[in-house]
Amino acid sequence: MKRQKARRVIKNNMKTLIIFELTSMRNSNNHTLFLLILFLMIFSSCEKKLYETEPDIYVDDTGFKIVGYLAAGGFEQIDRLELDKLTHLNLAFANPDKDGNLVFSRNADIKPVVNKGHEAGLKVFVSLAGGGRPDTLVWKSVLLHENRPVFVKEILDYVEANELDGVDVDIEWNLLPAIGDLYTPFVVELKNALHARGKGISTALGATGLHEAVSQESLEAYDFINVMVYDKTGIWRPDDIGPHSPYDYAEDAIRFWTEERNIPAEKITLGLPFYGFDFTPPARYISYKKIVEAGPEFAYLDSAGLKFYNGIPMIVRKTRLAMENLGGVMIWEISSDTLGDLSLLRAMHQCIQAGDCEVKTYYRDEDGDGTGDPSYPYQACEKPEGYVDIW
Repeated sequence: MKRQKARRVIKNNMKTLIIFELTSMRNSNNHTLFLLILFLMIFSSCEKKLYETEPDIYVDDTGFKIVGYLAAGGFEQIDRLELDKLTHLNLAFANPDKDGNLVFSRNADIKPVVNKGHEAGLKVFVSLAGGGRPDTLVWKSVLLHENRPVFVKEILDYVEANELDGVDVDIEWNLLPAIGDLYTPFVVELKNALHARGKGISTALGATGLHEAVSQESLEAYDFINVMVYDKTGIWRPDDIGPHSPYDYAEDAIRFWTEERNIPAEKITLGLPFYGFDFTPPARYISYKKIVEAGPEFAYLDSAGLKFYNGIPMIVRKTRLAMENLGGVMIWEISSDTLGDLSLLRAMHQCIQAGDCEVKTYYRDEDGDGTGDPSYPYQACEKPEGYVDIW
């Protein structure tokens, strides 16, 4: 680190010296002036390609991924979450302030949560931007050609300071039109910088469409892509009441990404919602945890009245779809899950652990009367002892 710092000091001093010489010799020797300008151009070019010339030491993770997003509002639940059932934890969200400093939502200290993730054996990423309408003017400013290297370094410093394993770029539709052509150079430079330090880079993008700012070059720079297969409709569309994450939407997403965008299937995770929308006036977002508080039977449905969500059978079905076709699953957002046996994460994990078989849901039969308790489901290939397949 000291050697790198010394190099930066030398480079800065050299640039200052060159600029001084150019100023003092402006009216003297044109030939010398030309050589100095040429040297400065070469120097600047080398500086811009700093990360490109550093070796890529990132080791690709080829296992089946279970990526869970956790927003700042869910940090207080970290000790109650079954983190061991994930492979990746994405902390949402960090954004640049007006001075270009990377700041996490609610000014939260992420270090304790990162430590909890690492204790559970997870890779922990910080997720940038998000769908909460971050400041477009600030983002455009930090991504400008002249500011981008400084912002990339700010991200790297944040990653190192918090002992993170990578960065998730969650720049979405409200921000993409504002930054336009600045998107791809940023993604490529960030990827080179992260890979030079053995860190990963991922993104979260839509199910069946992309803004024109998201180029094929940028897509191929990501180690994996978390596809947000939800919000097909929502409370912002009060006249379009219905499922926001149906099964056929997942099938459409797989076709779009693997066939139309030609992204390798193993680089895609299938996004699953742990929330729903209640269109009962006033329409609102509703967590899965809140939905099943009304009774365990709601864990096995995808709708109840004007509430639309994904229950255990749908989550298991989609998990099987991902296991057969993609490189993993992704969850928004894990603190919206319920605790205990009705947990969607637990059902998902049991399904994955079961492996390549026809998974069924069984229910604990504590009194041996042949009828199970819907509060205690288990996903398995064969009936576990003390469980039955009806309730």
